Amino acid sequence: MEERPDERQPFEIKPGDSEPVGPGTDAPATTSFDPTRLDFGHYSGYTIAELATRDPDYLRWLERHPSGSRYRQEIHRVLGVTPISTDWRR
Repeated sequence: MEERPDERQPFEIKPGDSEPVGPGTDAPATTSFDPTRLDFGHYSGYTIAELATRDPDYLRWLERHPSGSRYRQEIHRVLGVTPISTDWRR
């Protein structure tokens, strides 16, 4: 196989040429996120406690799904789950 020369070139980043990607320094000190209340999907607006009664299977699914990662602690609290790193059923 023939070895080709590295043709990558550096590029200059000038101040003001880039767009911010994070909250930056102007972001408020607090967030409006409420880990006890869903803010997306069919159950948007419901609390985790309400869903424990209404649809506990959905909470078990949400606990395993990436979109539920920010709610896991509250789901565990409401369902009385003690997560164990070797619990392969999850």
